Amino acid sequence: MPPFALDPELKAQWDTDGWCVVPGAIPADELAAAQDAVHRYFPTPAEMAELGGAQAGRWHTWDAPWPEFPFHSKRLNALVLHDNVVNLAESFLGTTDLACYMGIVTAKYAHQASGYNQLLHADYPNHMMVVPRHELGFQQVEFFVYLTDVTTEDGATRFVSWQKTKDIPVEQHTLNYVDHAALYEDPSDAAAPAGSVVAYRPDIYHRSLDHTDPTRYRVMIHVSFRHRDAGWGGYQSWPFRGFSPELTKYVKDATPRQLALLGIPPPGHPYWNEETVAGVQARYPGLDMSAWRAALPTN
Repeated sequence: MPPFALDPELKAQWDTDGWCVVPGAIPADELAAAQDAVHRYFPTPAEMAELGGAQAGRWHTWDAPWPEFPFHSKRLNALVLHDNVVNLAESFLGTTDLACYMGIVTAKYAHQASGYNQLLHADYPNHMMVVPRHELGFQQVEFFVYLTDVTTEDGATRFVSWQKTKDIPVEQHTLNYVDHAALYEDPSDAAAPAGSVVAYRPDIYHRSLDHTDPTRYRVMIHVSFRHRDAGWGGYQSWPFRGFSPELTKYVKDATPRQLALLGIPPPGHPYWNEETVAGVQARYPGLDMSAWRAALPTN
């Protein structure tokens, strides 16, 4: 299949407003597989109604423990660093020299409290150690990969264009209702069908909305990327998962491009020699190291 290309109009919206919705980013068959797999992690709305009480209550908090990539499910893992998702990240950030720093799957149910996320806020305080800079090489991008249809009634995230907020001092990462009432009236939301990707920058103000229809829920994968050299940005640490069987399982089936996004040097990198190739092969049995071995210096 040809590479998934970003519509120039959406790139222009990203450049101007700081966010956009990319429809149809995930192929239908892979989307269906992930939708089936996610039921191992989250109950359906009908199952939630049957659970009731404390068992259902654990999913009704805004800070519920969300599963983190790499997941046990190969079908969910396939979407985090899907070629189409990575292509979009490269298009938005203007470089192929990227690192993935976040992969989490979340579910939002009716009557689930949003906590402070109901306030307009920017994500950069827990996505980087410094403040955002917009030039190429310094930006970061956050994605919502929708596994369900998301409508305004499902609590679709409300976003505010950067054009309306660019003069707000950067240290005001959360905006109150009184001083910024007009921004809370902004009707823009990220409603879109399953398989869509919502892209936004960590300095873009947005807020969560609750919903009340017990027959519906919103499930999505959060994936974030930065330039490889922008070490001030982060959320999860892939080496910390080094003992997990999920990471070992993912690594042995991943491509060199996907592994480079997690910090494993690509073929041809100075890190590689006969010893390190052999050592990584031993650490991850089943990983095809032929690309790395072929790129070793011949002298």
